[in-house]
Amino acid sequence: MVIADWLMHPLDGLDFTRIVRTADDSKRPQTPIILMTGHTERENVVHARDAGVTEILAKPISARSLHDRIISVIINPRPFVLCQSYTGPCRRRQIVGTYAGPERRIG
Repeated sequence: MVIADWLMHPLDGLDFTRIVRTADDSKRPQTPIILMTGHTERENVVHARDAGVTEILAKPISARSLHDRIISVIINPRPFVLCQSYTGPCRRRQIVGTYAGPERRIG
């Protein structure tokens, strides 16, 4: 699913993502969501990540970058996390294979 923020009135992309991820009647909470935005400040990216956005594309967007991102979410899907405080793709971009402590996620 690709979200263009200007198409979302009265919701914004993050509200929409939260509904897809957490609504009781959501049919497919694991649907990949690609957010297209011009608001790429760090704080906005962190909010998008924490809402459960799968990928973010910064405007202006080329057909090639959109194509590459769609292929990426299909070919290399991230593990999906479903817990009380977060629902969405794993927010960790780096998998550190050397950590073996009690908080290690098993994927």
